[in-house]
Amino acid sequence: MLDLPLSVDLKLQAIMMYRVAASLAGTLSVAAFQPTHHSISSIGGTLRSIATNTQHVRSSLSAIPSGPAYCEMCGTTTQIKIPEGDERERHVCRDPKCGHITYQNPKVVVGAICTYKDRVLLCQRAIEPCVGKWGYPQGFLELGETTRQGAARETWEEAGVKFNPKESELLAIYNLAGMQIQTIYRAELETDDFDLAGHESSDVKFVAWDDIPWEELAFPTVTWGLEHARDMKDETQPTVQERTKLMTMDGQWKVEEG
Repeated sequence: MLDLPLSVDLKLQAIMMYRVAASLAGTLSVAAFQPTHHSISSIGGTLRSIATNTQHVRSSLSAIPSGPAYCEMCGTTTQIKIPEGDERERHVCRDPKCGHITYQNPKVVVGAICTYKDRVLLCQRAIEPCVGKWGYPQGFLELGETTRQGAARETWEEAGVKFNPKESELLAIYNLAGMQIQTIYRAELETDDFDLAGHESSDVKFVAWDDIPWEELAFPTVTWGLEHARDMKDETQPTVQERTKLMTMDGQWKVEEG
């Protein structure tokens, strides 16, 4: 546990953990696909340095940016407060005539594990994080599309491969520290032809399950998804894998099923 003064209650500790995790979201949640090379020690060190005393913790929390500084409706500066009838801190417009509340929610990531005759489609990342590493097509869901449509779009954009979203099957749901929800589908392709990869991929190829470069995969979730897809490849109706990755109060990551 953190070396916090006894006067700092558990609620404050929880808020601190959330704020610090959010402040590091530039590296933890770009695709909170969370790169395998990422060290959590930097987070623990940050937490310990912040938690010197109660006043220091409180002032540090208020200084950590975790939302918009200006109202998205009228442009007035925002303040962090608990709105009436709510139980969480939000960014609220300072103009009482506006009073717009900004709600921040986890990002939705969609992906597809595509196969053709017992070979799986992989893309080599051309962008950070984890440039040069391998994975299946995935990315953030866009407005106006279903998760199946988003998975098909990402596959076309990153690999130049098309499939009918309606024929894809839900394979896995991964929850990442309240920052991301990943919805992964599987799709059997009619051909192994593909067009040129998009700018996010430097290479695209189909490989046998035994030839997957397990040590060169981009994120833990990619490993989870491919392992589960391999286990389910002979099942007509796959079991949906549910897995949660969260941060504990002592600054460590843990994984739970469901």
